[in-house]
Amino acid sequence: MAMRQEWNPGCALALVLATGTVMPTQVQAQDTGKATAIEGDIIVTARRREETLMDVPVAITAISAEQLERSGSTDLQKIGQMIPQVILAKTGGGGAGASFTIRGLGSSALDAGIDQTVSLNIDGLQISRGRLVAQSFFDIQQVEVLKGPQALFFGKNSPGGVVSLRTKGATDTLEGYGRAGYEFRARERFVEGAISGPITDTLGFRVAARGSKMDGYIRNVAGPVTVPSAPDFPSVGAAHGRDPGTREVLGRLTLEWKPTSDFDATFKLFGDRLRDNGETAGTELLCSGNSRTLDILSGTYVTDPYGDCKLNGKRSLGAFNPDLTANYPDANGGVPITRYQSVLTSLTMNYRADKLTFTSVTGFWHYKNDGFDNFSFDATPIVAGANMDKSQAFSQELRVNSNLGGPLDFAAGFYFESSKRDTRGNGFVANVGPDPRNGQTNNWQFLTANSGKTYSAFGQLIWKVLDTVELAGGARWTRETKKTRQGNSFVNQNFAPLGITADEGVFTEGRFSDDQISPEATVTWRPSPSTTIYGAYKTGYKSGGFSNPSILSAGQTVADLGFAPEKANGGEIGFKGELMGRRLLVNLTGYRYTFKGLQLTSFNPSPPSFTIRNAASARATGVEADASFTASEGLTLRGAVGYNKAEYLNFDSAPCYAGQSADEGCNGTTQDLSGTRLVRAPSWNVTGGIGYDTPLGSGLALGLSADARYTSGYWLLENQNPVGYQKGFAVLNATARFHAEDDGWEIALIGRNLTDKYYGVAGAEKPFGTPDAVWVSIGRPREVLLQGTVRF
Repeated sequence: MAMRQEWNPGCALALVLATGTVMPTQVQAQDTGKATAIEGDIIVTARRREETLMDVPVAITAISAEQLERSGSTDLQKIGQMIPQVILAKTGGGGAGASFTIRGLGSSALDAGIDQTVSLNIDGLQISRGRLVAQSFFDIQQVEVLKGPQALFFGKNSPGGVVSLRTKGATDTLEGYGRAGYEFRARERFVEGAISGPITDTLGFRVAARGSKMDGYIRNVAGPVTVPSAPDFPSVGAAHGRDPGTREVLGRLTLEWKPTSDFDATFKLFGDRLRDNGETAGTELLCSGNSRTLDILSGTYVTDPYGDCKLNGKRSLGAFNPDLTANYPDANGGVPITRYQSVLTSLTMNYRADKLTFTSVTGFWHYKNDGFDNFSFDATPIVAGANMDKSQAFSQELRVNSNLGGPLDFAAGFYFESSKRDTRGNGFVANVGPDPRNGQTNNWQFLTANSGKTYSAFGQLIWKVLDTVELAGGARWTRETKKTRQGNSFVNQNFAPLGITADEGVFTEGRFSDDQISPEATVTWRPSPSTTIYGAYKTGYKSGGFSNPSILSAGQTVADLGFAPEKANGGEIGFKGELMGRRLLVNLTGYRYTFKGLQLTSFNPSPPSFTIRNAASARATGVEADASFTASEGLTLRGAVGYNKAEYLNFDSAPCYAGQSADEGCNGTTQDLSGTRLVRAPSWNVTGGIGYDTPLGSGLALGLSADARYTSGYWLLENQNPVGYQKGFAVLNATARFHAEDDGWEIALIGRNLTDKYYGVAGAEKPFGTPDAVWVSIGRPREVLLQGTVRF
């Protein structure tokens, strides 16, 4: 395989130990939702107890509410762009709907049965389903990104890391804010606000709401296209002139009760309702010339004359003929659409005894994602799906933390989760006509019913060996059980003779169970009050389960769909320091982790299908350095550099990419990718920036900031199709704020990706396309946002 030569930024940045992380002055208190500050330090809860960012022996990045607001970051994709070596991508090909990656470790986006290797924690709720990347997150107090395996403290283990979001809580006095904005490129407008305060001396509240509407940053230029096997049902061209066309309304209610100094309870209810122009609405095609799609009934390729097969903000996605979809269940008249709704609730209770703190976190979340789309990814009406993914989970966590006042302290806890997930796929790959029994024009309906239970417990002992030396060790025991039932409830009688799908009414069932113990140990040395040096051995674990493919192939059973757990082990060393009178904040981390049983999309030759399998082992080795320097009052310099060598140790059953020859490494249906880089694993990530805020007199002030980010090249597809290689790129962000000195109001002009770079964050091969055709979920191009805020 040919090697790609790219700019090596290591020498150019030898003197840069800057950070893309702006250090907040207010951060989240443990489990209460309230802001707190301890002598200007940043407080995090990476070990489920309040610790300063400088003291905690964990590779962690904390992003403040101030930074999120000033950068206009209101979704997970934008939050991920703020942190080196993190990609939180929404994907457009059905399946899991997203792929979260930290240091090159992540999960396939092509299968609805996969849990994310990088999990989310939202107000104490542990969530490993990717669909939540679709919704916005606002009124956030703090984001903590924990890199590397997190076995001990986050319910279900997360071998790649955890993204933890903590929303703002109630306040002691009546206060609130209102904000509105308009982004010019995508014609996006939004309004949001919150009000918070006391109801009684012991009960407080917060109500926050947001509404937004966006026309889109991708132009849809599709026109009519006729398929040879169905001349009477041509596509009708673009149903929407711009994509993704998002409309969203969401809100959150918080109630906090503190009847005594020893007890508090916080209830949060978060609801969201979103519509957009389909799952493919944020994608474009990469190919040579024009896109072509195979019409399997005529045996010919149909050319789309409208698309240009480039990442440039233009695509051609045709709606299906309404006469064809009149009897196609859940097809929305042939017009692509996604309907998403979710509810997240949590109840957190803390009881403080003399030397012990007891915590209970009860959670429930539910979402439903339902829609129809043209999965030809172009103007031709050949491949379609009306897909639904409905998931929910109830969880209960109990924890105890000690503060014994001596050399020994401990933490322990128990976690339980009961989950359920159902999917439906009304698929279409050929116009075979209406089924003679009921007139349905879809080819099949594939149903899956999945359920699972998780039991886990952890314990950790912290021993202060000396005043400056701490030793911590513990383990988490996990037991997972999962069940699945999958089959076609309907197969069009005109389609069945093709022998593509399993028979109608034949369901396959299976059960998975597993136990795992994940240990962890850390030694920490604090040679001075302003420096911390640590070394950690960590392990991680993610349960196995069953694939939920888009189609159940003929002869396929649960035995073909099962996959085993994914495991991680390794370690890291780190240095954290506050130097030059706390004007210079420095972090340095080196790590090396080995991952076994990676759950990747692989080709199963009998019966032929793409499913999740434990196809590979891998190793990630790297160094991260970041710092922030306060040059003078109001002037801050920041930046970061990260080098990551994430490679497969063994991946000899990787699927070949379309059209790959034997000379190019394809051995029948598989290829050997051992020794190559992981998908979405750039070797270099570099950020640097400057922030300046100065008073103008008369109670007014001006704030200016600019940040640049460089990412080296990476693969978009697990099969390393060369068409889907994203070359290295750089983006520039900048903000100008005119505001009151007390921040009572502000007007901001926020620019993101001012270089207007079109780049991919995920992708896969175009269904029934030519070997050179790849669909790509793109990062958002240039944004220019005018935003106004009033606080009271």
